[in-house]
Amino acid sequence: MCGNAKKIGFVLMLTLLLIWPLQKGSFAKIPAGIPCSSCHTMHYSQNGGVLEEWGKHGPYKALVINDCIGCHTGNNDGTNFTPYVTSTSPPNYGETGTEGNTLAGGSFYWVSIGEEKKGHNVVPFPPDSRFGNTPPGGPGLTSQLTCAGTTGCHGDRNKEGDFEALLGAHHADDSTIDGQTVGTSYRFLKGILGYEDSDWEYQPDASHHNQYKGTDRSSEAQVNTTTISYLCAECHGFFHSGDGISGQSTGWGSPWLRHPTDYDMSNTASGSEYRAYPGNYAAPRSTGTNPYSVIAPLGSEDVSAPKTNILFQGQDAIVTCISCHRAHGSPYNAILRWDYYGWPQTTTKNGCNACHTNKD
Repeated sequence: MCGNAKKIGFVLMLTLLLIWPLQKGSFAKIPAGIPCSSCHTMHYSQNGGVLEEWGKHGPYKALVINDCIGCHTGNNDGTNFTPYVTSTSPPNYGETGTEGNTLAGGSFYWVSIGEEKKGHNVVPFPPDSRFGNTPPGGPGLTSQLTCAGTTGCHGDRNKEGDFEALLGAHHADDSTIDGQTVGTSYRFLKGILGYEDSDWEYQPDASHHNQYKGTDRSSEAQVNTTTISYLCAECHGFFHSGDGISGQSTGWGSPWLRHPTDYDMSNTASGSEYRAYPGNYAAPRSTGTNPYSVIAPLGSEDVSAPKTNILFQGQDAIVTCISCHRAHGSPYNAILRWDYYGWPQTTTKNGCNACHTNKD
């Protein structure tokens, strides 16, 4: 019996090793085959002490071994099962964050070393010395920005605390992103829709990237609570839904007073510079007319699959907050995706020109 048990154990282990790689990219939830101990500890103690790979400020809620930032600190290499959103050494961002080892949200690294203009100042990093807990374009928060919860972005934003807001989401079946629960919302942003790239946009190309949810608005007051820009507007609302975005006395369009979001460039004239998107900024391995750009991504109403080309029909050319900014951080001021302030003196890449093609 002992021999048979060993054979069975070996077969089970071999099976797990074979299916584990296949699980990566299936869904955003924790893939099958990863040991519980990779994330959890029963007593926050092992052999009378705390393991080196655990956080040092526990014990933590939900019996986990670290907090959000602790679990998501590391170096992305395209094979990791955990998306790393910060690191202890400078990440390889490159000029646009699309060819190095950062992911779609960028990195909190620059905030962690005190460059507060280059990222969101989430706990445990110091609050913004200029704005404090009041985000630009919005009302003050009740406390410092967190990863999740009432003063965060992820999870249920009606619940206080990172763990409470995300409880159960990492184990949810997210094969369908419908926004009904935290686990079935785009990137655990409750209520938000979108297509999730399987490796979180590690070195994305024309057919492998997130597809951000947008909407073709007809007025600055119109709101769709499932778009990525709506999520940003929950803190920075004046830049999305405030008065004075469009300079038109009635309607929604140019001349703009503030840069529009949730605006479909299909509404521009057929011969306008916007119809030449993405100019010189086509994504790697792209083909055809108006290929998608991972440097300056556009949103769409349909997010069932990533767009490889922009057709300027069916609401597929929507400007979002994420078209210009990273969510976590970048090496550039205002968390911009590219060096807006350095072009053309210090860089050849300016993602503005993906849409404003005549200005390149």
